[in-house]
Amino acid sequence: MAYVKTVPYKEATGDIKAAYDHILEQRGRIGNVIAVNGLRPHIMKTLTAHGDSVMRTESGLTPAERQMVATVVSATNKCQY
Repeated sequence: MAYVKTVPYKEATGDIKAAYDHILEQRGRIGNVIAVNGLRPHIMKTLTAHGDSVMRTESGLTPAERQMVATVVSATNKCQY
């Protein structure tokens, strides 16, 4: 299995800490899919903004329906995460 270096929240400083704090404020936790981009906070911010756009803006689907679509797509693609 590949190893991806992450920056633990307790060790984060500067832009990484600011990005983590923003994510914690919005979501209450820092998921692994976000943390693996911790060394590149600009990528982490872009990824988070995309996820928010897809999962949190008005679309006619409920949050549960959006999550269901994401789950089906992940299962179809054999995603283990």
